[in-house]
Amino acid sequence: MLSGWSFQMFGKLAHVRSRRDVVLASLVITAVSVVLSVVLTALATATLGTNGNIASLWVAAEVAAVIAFALSYGVVDSIRRIVKGKLWIERLAMTDDLTGLPNRRAFVVAAEDAIAGADAGETPYALLIVDLDHFKRVNDLHGHRAGDQALHEAAQALARSLRADMDWVGRLGGEEFVALIVAADEEMARCAAESARAAIEALRVETSSAEIAVTASIGVTPLVAGDNVASALQRADEALYAAKRAGRNQVSWRSAQENASLLEDVRSRRRGKDERWRRLA
Repeated sequence: MLSGWSFQMFGKLAHVRSRRDVVLASLVITAVSVVLSVVLTALATATLGTNGNIASLWVAAEVAAVIAFALSYGVVDSIRRIVKGKLWIERLAMTDDLTGLPNRRAFVVAAEDAIAGADAGETPYALLIVDLDHFKRVNDLHGHRAGDQALHEAAQALARSLRADMDWVGRLGGEEFVALIVAADEEMARCAAESARAAIEALRVETSSAEIAVTASIGVTPLVAGDNVASALQRADEALYAAKRAGRNQVSWRSAQENASLLEDVRSRRRGKDERWRRLA
């Protein structure tokens, strides 16, 4: 769970290309083997002349097969090494060094995958943004090393609170984390968020100088058809700040409909204000 690769993003980013490379290499090896067999058999036949015997032809074919096998093994082993290195590099690029969770880039890939599912009317997802409360104080009071330890342990607690075989969790940056909850209606999403909040609240980070307690505010929103990553993040952010305004260490929900209604209300007030200014002018 801590790696958060529930969406198999390395499969999404690299597996298809790697499989294509292997198939292409296999075709090349097969073609080379066939040509080699034909050439060696032709040479053997020409050398043996009309008095050639079947045993000698079998030897020629066996030599071709041995060479083809050695060539195949060498090429496939080289491809395996290249693919392994590619996957390692891509995983490194998608992983947050401090927490071991997927990073923001990985989140974009996972969120796009989930939104595509929402557009297709498949399994619903909910997006959680988790922000550690007053975390600057932790760094100011206890130092950045203790702050890093608290971030790492909070990431572990968050990941453990979710379903390892279904949900996805990563770090957006700073003291902000993100999660994608699978098959989540409002009730299930709120329940998952509350579980995450409680897990972080129960955490006690033991450092060399002090025991640190942290809490988190969490914004929750569904992923809906027509969403993009930016719009989903904006709604979750608005829910997060509602939780902050309500006193922190809380969970707040923002539906797409509520968000649209609030935006329309803001636009209406802005239009009214603009109209009043025009009248005064």
